[in-house]
Amino acid sequence: LEGIEISDILYIEGMGDYRRIVTSHKKIMTLQTFQELSDILPKEKFCRVHNSFIVAINKIKKIERNRIIINEMYIPISNSYSKDFYNKINT
Repeated sequence: LEGIEISDILYIEGMGDYRRIVTSHKKIMTLQTFQELSDILPKEKFCRVHNSFIVAINKIKKIERNRIIINEMYIPISNSYSKDFYNKINT
């Protein structure tokens, strides 16, 4: 995550072997795994919500029908991550 302000990250999307880190200003591709990124990111500010997505909790605009909306992007909440996600945002 060199050269990226963690507070600017909106979400991280998996794309094959790559992860696309989407910030408010730019998109960066990295070969870091979701596990490596999870180890770096502050756990209280980020949450894995799907096999292909990590979201910044404070950037969530809306949650509807197991989808998160961040900047017009609809991100699915999968069953396997939903319990942890809802526990995290409801505490």
